[in-house]
Amino acid sequence: MDDHTFDRLVSEDVKNVLSPEKSDLLRIPENRERWKVSLLTLIGNLDEQIGELTQNEKTATENLPSHLVSDYKIETDEKKTKITRFRFYVMQRISECEKLLALGEEESTDLSFAEFLKKAIEEHQILMSNHEFEPTPIDKALWSSVSGEWGFVDMENKINNF
Repeated sequence: MDDHTFDRLVSEDVKNVLSPEKSDLLRIPENRERWKVSLLTLIGNLDEQIGELTQNEKTATENLPSHLVSDYKIETDEKKTKITRFRFYVMQRISECEKLLALGEEESTDLSFAEFLKKAIEEHQILMSNHEFEPTPIDKALWSSVSGEWGFVDMENKINNF
């Protein structure tokens, strides 16, 4: 499938007008990176459209007669609202895509969700270490949960002594 067709499918998926079969096609493991790239490109295009509308509104405000400016602003605000709403749904799809990429497999079982959470906790620990943040007792308790230990016992005391 060429990029243009794939991008169109991604856009239709965000709009919820894509058939379930085609929607599932985007989510298969071999398409996930391509899906992510397409979604990020879509976000860039939407941000560009909002920027252009803002710039055009400034130009129109300076050049149009005052009685036409309010109508133009209303029309522009409606367009920005639609684009911003669509952008919100694209961001939800990006989140879904990132989750599937982190899982590295199908999302269907509780076990894969647990694996997703484990990877998220491990990533949190790596980021804290890489950026030399001091871990709090809450961070340490969270990290210990990866090995099956419940580290939240007596947390109030641990926090007070931190």
